[in-house]
Amino acid sequence: MEPADLQIAAPPAESLPVPEKGPRILIMKTISIIAATVSGNRGAEAMLTTAIGRIRNRYPEANFNIYSYYPGRDGELIDDPRIRVFSATPLYLVSVLLPCSLLLTLLKALHLKSLAKLVPESIRSLDGSDVLIDLAGVSFIDGREKFLPYNVLTLAPAILLDTPVVKFSQACGPFNNPLNRFLARHTLSRIDKIFARGLKTHQHLQSLSLETVHPDPVADVAFLHQAQDRISDEGRQQLADLGNRLKSETRKLIGICPSSVLAAISDRQESSYHNQIAALCHQLMAQGYAVLLYPNATREGEMSKLRNNDLPVIRRIADRLKGDNPTLESLYHVDFDINTPGIKQLMGHCRLVMVSRFHAMIAALATGQPVIVLGWSHKYREVMDFFGLGDLVFDFSQLNSEFMLNTIRNTLDQESSIRQQIKQHQESARASAYQQFDYLYNLLGRANSCKQS
Repeated sequence: MEPADLQIAAPPAESLPVPEKGPRILIMKTISIIAATVSGNRGAEAMLTTAIGRIRNRYPEANFNIYSYYPGRDGELIDDPRIRVFSATPLYLVSVLLPCSLLLTLLKALHLKSLAKLVPESIRSLDGSDVLIDLAGVSFIDGREKFLPYNVLTLAPAILLDTPVVKFSQACGPFNNPLNRFLARHTLSRIDKIFARGLKTHQHLQSLSLETVHPDPVADVAFLHQAQDRISDEGRQQLADLGNRLKSETRKLIGICPSSVLAAISDRQESSYHNQIAALCHQLMAQGYAVLLYPNATREGEMSKLRNNDLPVIRRIADRLKGDNPTLESLYHVDFDINTPGIKQLMGHCRLVMVSRFHAMIAALATGQPVIVLGWSHKYREVMDFFGLGDLVFDFSQLNSEFMLNTIRNTLDQESSIRQQIKQHQESARASAYQQFDYLYNLLGRANSCKQS
């Protein structure tokens, strides 16, 4: 397993310090962040909390505005006086953010900014921000045309208000669909910078002839995540109880992170994602392994909904396994809200993990964890190829429990060498991911100069 040429950056080890290349600056900054949440998708939470953490490394007095898809729940979870939560639901974007940003733009053009108090605080806060960071994991992708309005509307208010916009590493393209190509080109040409996550995305963006594309693809920002970046406290007692049980487990523990996205696709295609995962778990336990089912997206209070929620999938698999054996001792599963540090804590008990979530893969690599991936796009292989682990990425449609059982056995046989292989590439990955903050610090520094001049 030899590493491929650097196409994206590899992930960081949490035991290593985050690279810091400059002094802490005691200047008040206001940073707005959109397209990420604390609750729901924990990959988005990882990106969000990492961005806040690394900015605070340089600007400890910074204030943050989070424009969230789940403003109610996120507002409940965050108890930080320097972080405010505003809505970025599709309805709010269409009915408030876009029209009111147009209104404020008009008021400023007519030198009537004294009337700005007429617009909501969410608009005034965006207008007063030094930068808007877009943390969408994916945007402007052929085949996802129904999300194009959201891709545009998350950026349009800031563009209208002349607030600088930076899109941190994400997957974009291809742009073969004329509508997608038109909207991507005309929107992304008006922001300050976009970072491509992976070589294919970089090539797609270059096909648009944009001057705003960073010269090289970079690692996902979550590769710089640190445990102390947490801004929510969720499931603490349940996590402690489960952790104590896992500490006492003497069998080899295999972690499996299913995906509600793949479960939904499987249901539409009348295939058997749930059944195959359950069959794999059954075979593992029959051969003396213990299994941990854990999520990377949770909405404990809305178990009827699959969107950004792996808990219903885990419950369905666990119920199937426990149907004939309610006291099954070798099966553990998470049925509560848990944040990224908590997920990593549970993963630390596993010998290896098999994941179907992109940021669950990143969390594994970031902590040096052997990982097998059941994915659905090129984005997984681009990351794993850098570590020379591309042969551990499989298309979920080819899921076969017997084949995956043999893959897990073979991977366990190479566990030590795989851990060492991951470790060898973590530092270069961190440096790649950190390029985004180098650019951001320079942007904020230029803002300092402009304001002082």
